[in-house]
Amino acid sequence: MNALRMKSPKRAAKSASLLCKGERIEVRGFSESLPKRAKPSPYPLPWEWRGEQEPRRKAGAVLTKILAHKLFVLAALIGIGIWLLVIPAFTGRLGANPLEKLLHQSGEISIWILGVVLALTPLRVLFPRSRIVAALNRHRRMIGVAACVYGLLHFGFHILYEGGLDGLARSLSKPFIWLGLAGLSILAALTLTSNNWSVRTLGGRNWKLLHRLAYVAATLLIYHQSIAGKGHWYVARWLLFPLLALQIARLTKTLFTRWARASRPMSPNPPSADSYFRKRETSLTKSGQKVAGRPSQLKQLAALRARSGSAFGAITTPL
Repeated sequence: MNALRMKSPKRAAKSASLLCKGERIEVRGFSESLPKRAKPSPYPLPWEWRGEQEPRRKAGAVLTKILAHKLFVLAALIGIGIWLLVIPAFTGRLGANPLEKLLHQSGEISIWILGVVLALTPLRVLFPRSRIVAALNRHRRMIGVAACVYGLLHFGFHILYEGGLDGLARSLSKPFIWLGLAGLSILAALTLTSNNWSVRTLGGRNWKLLHRLAYVAATLLIYHQSIAGKGHWYVARWLLFPLLALQIARLTKTLFTRWARASRPMSPNPPSADSYFRKRETSLTKSGQKVAGRPSQLKQLAALRARSGSAFGAITTPL
């Protein structure tokens, strides 16, 4: 018995030590009473690294608000013209023939802005949850109007470059001039109808069909840019091929989405008219029970039973 009552060496060491519990465990090495800490996982869960992404989310929200503001887009569109046209003209960086340089620069600005407008819709389809793309899509009208304004400026520089209206008439013998005029005329028509009054007058569907002519204008202007002179094809190809890739990706995703919806299996037990009337009668019965004593509710229930043509059971109301 004495041998059984003898304390184990660990218990004897614990009782004989004058240190407190934590120090005794640390010194004596009895780690069995300490709670074991789990090792940090090298692959944290989403709610564990949510705090690390908070600064990124705030930065993304600030960027989205900036891009969604009309003043920012307006300042950017005007700033492009000031940086590429006005400042070089006042600082003498236009070369030996400044008018020709202004002519080419204004045309390139117009066609690149038009390319941005045409790229916004495919990006919205490909990235429907992107806030940045959604913010930029709010300014499609403004960006399209800017493309037309720079196109008209390009046309004005062309008249000055040719020496007036007589020179313009002589230049009409060149095919690329007709292509440019056709594309610019389409842009002007789209600019005049880029307002809410035109949407209400034409109707939403007709207005959309009209503004799809922007793709025709882009085709004409890209071809105009590519055959206008030497060295202009490189600008056209850097605009043409990305737009084609975006449109192909957009059409592919749209067709795949439609195919997935069409191939989705139907429910094996579709709801029938009988189940619909049962739901209506059940709900009305409960409501009739709640508002017992109202003859209007009871008349509705009776009319519903008569229309359904089947007996669903007697309607009872509490006394």
